[in-house]
Amino acid sequence: MEKFSEAHTSIQWVGGTAGCPVIAADGTRPGDPGRECTALRASIDRAVADGEITVSHVELPTGAGIPRLH
Repeated sequence: MEKFSEAHTSIQWVGGTAGCPVIAADGTRPGDPGRECTALRASIDRAVADGEITVSHVELPTGAGIPRLH
């Protein structure tokens, strides 16, 4: 697992979300905005706060440093 900023948390489910009772109970469908497991997000945020997961700050190129397609 890797976080690229304090705000960034992206989770990819393997085998669908049927195994998550939070998502299963909230009535959302795949692709719905805001669809997430709030319990998992809280767990990740807690792990970051406890230093169990570090935040990797990725610096993206800007200006002339951005690769151009020809």
